[in-house]
Amino acid sequence: MQKYFSLIIKASQDFIRHTDDDVRQNAPVLNSFYESITNVYIPLLNMLERFEKEEKKIRIGLVLPPVLCNMLSDDYLKEAYVKWLDKRIDLGKAELKRNNEEEAVCNVIRSVVEENKARKADFLNKYESSLIPAFAKYMQNGYLELLGTCGTDIFMPHFADMKEVICAQIESGLHAYRQYFGIVPEGFWLPELGYAPGVEKFIRAYGYTYTILDSRSVLLAEKVPSSGIFYPCRTDNSLVVFARNRVIDGELFGENGIIFNSCYRNQNRDIGYESPMEQLSLVMEKGGIRYSTGYKYWNRHFSDEKHALYNEEEAKKQCESDAEAFVNKRLETLSKAESLLPDYSFVSELCVLDISRLSNTWYESMYWLENVLVKAVDAGLLVASCDSLCADQYNLEKIEPYFSAGIGEGYGENLLSSRNCWMMRYIRKNCERMIDLAGRFPMDTGLKTRLLNLGAKELMLAQSSNLAKMINRSEFPQFAEKRFKESIAAFTAVFDSLGSNTVSTEWLTRLEARDSIFPWMNYRIFCKKR
Repeated sequence: MQKYFSLIIKASQDFIRHTDDDVRQNAPVLNSFYESITNVYIPLLNMLERFEKEEKKIRIGLVLPPVLCNMLSDDYLKEAYVKWLDKRIDLGKAELKRNNEEEAVCNVIRSVVEENKARKADFLNKYESSLIPAFAKYMQNGYLELLGTCGTDIFMPHFADMKEVICAQIESGLHAYRQYFGIVPEGFWLPELGYAPGVEKFIRAYGYTYTILDSRSVLLAEKVPSSGIFYPCRTDNSLVVFARNRVIDGELFGENGIIFNSCYRNQNRDIGYESPMEQLSLVMEKGGIRYSTGYKYWNRHFSDEKHALYNEEEAKKQCESDAEAFVNKRLETLSKAESLLPDYSFVSELCVLDISRLSNTWYESMYWLENVLVKAVDAGLLVASCDSLCADQYNLEKIEPYFSAGIGEGYGENLLSSRNCWMMRYIRKNCERMIDLAGRFPMDTGLKTRLLNLGAKELMLAQSSNLAKMINRSEFPQFAEKRFKESIAAFTAVFDSLGSNTVSTEWLTRLEARDSIFPWMNYRIFCKKR
């Protein structure tokens, strides 16, 4: 019996306005975006390059949301990223002078400086400032399967009774993947793994073959599949369903999770939070919000300063050891599944990694991940994407999946907490208005079309669950609240302008430039569905 290990890497990104004064106001959030390019996207491409050179038989799934694709393709952000790297390199040089009497600290600083220089060289020379074509290359060469998803990270269970909203999100996402990659993906990624009965009809209607659910959605189904989560099943309309093994989250982030080993770099102790502001003037404005600089000198060892200095070589050795233990756990799990399912042609375990969360809390995560994939192949596991396991699509066991999500306690309750529940009444009311507007102005052109397209974009931006998550966990909450209110205010202005038949072209042009996402938007995707 064949044993498959399937990995899906989920990247996440909310739209960040970057025109005029927005760049200064949104500096901490843009800093987080640039860190993702440095710590995740370029290392991921470099990892795939090594796999190709070594002819490794590895194929992984990747979710690149349309918002992220838009920002990675933005010319202004490309130039700003290079300037951001230059500032970090200059900060590193200043830190070397400041710590010139502490050789061990200087070694850590030099490593970060060299890493930033390498990222700059890769970005400008190897990838010619364009990461999307590079991802497309590895998709075409068979190392990546790109999964489709919604236009923004909408939490579908909140809109299960609004099929026009769900269809608009799926359709906009599908159009984005055609624009950026020229493909119609086989797999569909449910944002936040949010599932409510009925959404599979809309996913399948747009031509997707399979989707991913949380394990409890399968295991709490009225009729539990005999194979559990180790073999795909299907819904009534033959949408193939794979269940991620949520136990892996505990292995990584649990109380004794891998990421908390004391030798790993302490991501919370950054000079951006600890040094006087005058020492950070190269990267931050005086009196502004503090944020990460990437210069972190300490590990997770808290007993004394002598043992707490970060040692990269020690951390890498631990990564290799942890990767081996992780792979052994996968072998053990799949062997047990094999013994319980002797009549099946294969067993598979699906691992889903939110790579943004992983890299933010674990600096060495990409090195660990590469070791996991290589060791899995060496151990005899088949590292394959989910699309290669759908051959028996119409003969799979049927189930009726249960409500679930991949966040909170499994039901997305943190998206409607006491901190952010006020957002929902505005979103749903404006969804009703958008559906009404699409029906009232089905054939309009000119300024009205521009207004309606802007309204559709602003509504989709407001629907992003990332904003609610930021507010709930107090991560850039001021940015999230401001962004949400600006989108709601812009949509309301569109609605009022259409009602009064008046519009300020100057205002419209300014907002179109500020929210440059989805330039191909067509508001008619919100038309009523029969």
